Amino acid sequence: MRQIRGDFLAGRKTAEVLAGTFLFEGVPTEEVSRIAREFSCGEKAYSKGEVIFSPEKFERVLGVVISGKVAVTKGRLSVSELSAGSLFGAAALFNDETEYASTLTAKAATTVLYFSQDAILGLINQDERIRMNYIRYLSTRIRFLSEKVDTLGEISSEKRLARFLLKNADDKGIVSGCSFSEMAGRLGIGRASLYRELGKLEEAGVIQKNRNGVEILDPERLSQI
Repeated sequence: MRQIRGDFLAGRKTAEVLAGTFLFEGVPTEEVSRIAREFSCGEKAYSKGEVIFSPEKFERVLGVVISGKVAVTKGRLSVSELSAGSLFGAAALFNDETEYASTLTAKAATTVLYFSQDAILGLINQDERIRMNYIRYLSTRIRFLSEKVDTLGEISSEKRLARFLLKNADDKGIVSGCSFSEMAGRLGIGRASLYRELGKLEEAGVIQKNRNGVEILDPERLSQI
């Protein structure tokens, strides 16, 4: 990992990305630059399709996505997508686990800035704002994962799909920006199962598939599934 110091960490663009993260919330951009210069950070660039972390290969660091997009998967299940300002790696810090919890893959050319475990420890010991931000960040992650477990615990894949469509529809009832393959991954079901459930809903007049995605025709009936 190439070590980055001095002018790079003082750069306005990078400081603004860092200031927009949970870790530095409430800390002025100029102060973020000053704080960052006090710690040894590493930057690494990844090409599209390159694995950043996997259960077998990871480092005990906290990563900040500076640019690009990162897919987070667990097996064939799509967990989330990270973009500029997103954090990852907290699950690898301050424990003795020998495997990372998920796989992170660059979906586009991506740059990540890393803080070592010692740097994070120094940050939370030095600044109460950062310490509380880190605690809130972990709390948010726990809630997010709990909601994922609740969703995946549903007996019916039809009910899982209905909840997903209602949650991700825009104000016109359109669910777009997610391919059917990605949708299947996020729901933890096979594509064949997804197409079957979508077909049932379409035949019932609840939804309509089109080139842009899925249009919800009857949100009330969908919410009762």
